[in-house]
Amino acid sequence: MMIKKIMRVILTVAICIGICTACGKPSDKQSEKLVIAYQWGLAYAPLEIMRQENLIEKHYDGKIEIEWKTLNGPAEIYEGVIAGNIDVAHSGVGPFLINSMKTGEIKMYSALAAQPMGLNTTEERIQSIKDIQSEDKIALVGWGTIQHVMLAMACEKELGDPHALDNNIVTMSHPDGMQALLAGSVPCQLTTSPYFLKELENDKIHEVSDVADAFPKDATIIVGAVSTRFHDERPEVYSALTEAMEEAMDILNNDKDKAAEMLCQKENVTAEKMKEFLSADGAIYDMKPHGTMEIAEFMKRAEFMDKSPKSLKEICFENLLD
Repeated sequence: MMIKKIMRVILTVAICIGICTACGKPSDKQSEKLVIAYQWGLAYAPLEIMRQENLIEKHYDGKIEIEWKTLNGPAEIYEGVIAGNIDVAHSGVGPFLINSMKTGEIKMYSALAAQPMGLNTTEERIQSIKDIQSEDKIALVGWGTIQHVMLAMACEKELGDPHALDNNIVTMSHPDGMQALLAGSVPCQLTTSPYFLKELENDKIHEVSDVADAFPKDATIIVGAVSTRFHDERPEVYSALTEAMEEAMDILNNDKDKAAEMLCQKENVTAEKMKEFLSADGAIYDMKPHGTMEIAEFMKRAEFMDKSPKSLKEICFENLLD
């Protein structure tokens, strides 16, 4: 009898442990958290659509919490990736290349966009980059950004020195730079859509066209990146991220009315005006990178970085190489 009682107690304890263990699991799949950082401008439109439509959550089989961070510049973003505080970085292709080649641990998961971009000015005397004097300040996001790279390409072509106007640069976010240009605080800003296009609606502002002319036509300017550790250790999250990006691209390319309605409020314009911006010449949303190797080779030549990639395979994950 005593043995039976002991066996009954052991069996009861085992059942209770099993029940408690099962109850302690919220689901079969561990809950995930994803921190995504990006910046200002319509080149980041796919991310805003992903956020509003909950596309990553849709494509992830499980519970996932997403934190979206809008930051002013790429330095803070890549510092966060290296520190482990940011999972997914979005920036100009210039800062991406610098950080990818420097660390060897950051690769592109998707290109985002090519966009209308160029140098605007309020000064009638500035018709060419050759007319810019030492006192003419140029607002752009920062050193090594894709705007800085565009300026350097124009300087190399027109002035013979890619860094001829580096001392003219003042660092400002795109929105702050536009306000400074409109207020007369700076005579020039090198920016991207929608700020570039909004400024040109002002009769007192014109484009210095030889700057954009030096840049590869329809080249990708904004990309998304993650660490190799993220890619290798969180494959299901990575897959959800790329599938969400693909769906966002589909909306941007095939349903511009819907995209315009989703994006207009953030940029404080009508849906009709937003559709104009999304349909502007040079506004291209595509996951595949274009012109990246040409930009990388220039950046190495102009000493933005010590080396350039030998191929896209060195800086892109497999989904971009098909």
